[in-house]
Amino acid sequence: MKSGLTIACVVLLASVLLSTVASAQEISAGYDKDVSFSNYKTFTFADTNGARNPLVNQIIIAAVERELISRGLTKVDANPDLRVVYLAASGFNLQVASVPFYRVVNPVYSGQVGGATSTMWDVTTGTLLIDLFDPKTDRTVFRGTAKDVLQRAPSTDAVADAKLVSKQINKGIAKIFKKYPVKGK
Repeated sequence: MKSGLTIACVVLLASVLLSTVASAQEISAGYDKDVSFSNYKTFTFADTNGARNPLVNQIIIAAVERELISRGLTKVDANPDLRVVYLAASGFNLQVASVPFYRVVNPVYSGQVGGATSTMWDVTTGTLLIDLFDPKTDRTVFRGTAKDVLQRAPSTDAVADAKLVSKQINKGIAKIFKKYPVKGK
């Protein structure tokens, strides 16, 4: 009886620890509170891919599309209200500028150098960064990050890599967009 109770306790403890590890994604998101997000009706993706693996790109794009469409936006090919730009740090660490929402500078994508208030921060391996950029005002209006989404550097098997991260990417993006100012349907 004692060994059965011990085994049950070990199994329970292991399941609690594993569920804690599985939900260890750190999500953050912020947006420009001076912007009326209900005015945004259309979006498109920037021409650059944010992940090296084309299958991972497809997973990210599908998840972001799903979230934006559920919030009433429509994907278009030209003249969008919002441009989606994302980076997936999977094989090396990146460094990007923090974008204060009150400035009209996005040094990450435009190559411009920010002023004294612009600071750099690391995007560590395993992080997905999503920016929604308003091309009319030349401003980033929403930024979300999900850390610990990509659990290892890419291998030579793109299909296996995509399968490995698919669930984490979808969960991370859904959590990011829960903080988007317009609620989903």
